[in-house]
Amino acid sequence: MSQDQVCVSTAKRTARRIAVSLMFLAFVTISGCTQTPQEAVVGRWYNGDMSLRFQTNGAVVWNSPQGLAQGRYVFVGQVPRWATDNTSARVRLDVIRNNETINPELELQFVGSDRLRVKPTEVTRSRAAARTQVVLRRAEAGSDPNIPAPSKRGTTGLRGIP
Repeated sequence: MSQDQVCVSTAKRTARRIAVSLMFLAFVTISGCTQTPQEAVVGRWYNGDMSLRFQTNGAVVWNSPQGLAQGRYVFVGQVPRWATDNTSARVRLDVIRNNETINPELELQFVGSDRLRVKPTEVTRSRAAARTQVVLRRAEAGSDPNIPAPSKRGTTGLRGIP
C-alpha cells in the first residue's frame, strides 16, 4: 500500500469519526431540550376561571369556585416520553378541599409551550364535555403582578368537576 493510499484511508476514517461525532452531538442537544410531560407540567397554569400549580415534588394547588384544594398529583396510564404539541397525559389529583378529599382525574393536553388544555376524564364525549374543558396559560414566574397566587383567588373553577 502506498503512502498516498494510507493518507486517503486515514482521511476517510477521520471524516467518518467527525460525522458520527457531529450526529451524536446533535442528538444529545436535541434530546436535552425536550421535556417529558412530568417536567413540562411543572409550574402555575391559569385562566380567568381557575388555576393549577404543579410542583416537582408531586404537590398540587388547585383553585376553583368551589374553593382552594391542595394535595398531590400522579400521572396515570401510559405517559408519552416527550411533551410536544398535542401530547396528552392523564393525572389524578388527591386533594383536600373544604375538609373533603376529592380525587378527580384530568386529561392534560399540551397546546404549544405555554398552553394546557384541561378536561375531566369522567365526562362522556358530548357537547357538554366540550364545555367542561378549559385552556390554561402558563404563568411566568413573577412576571405579572396582576396574576394572583392560587391561595388568593376565591372564585375560579372547572365546570363538571366537584
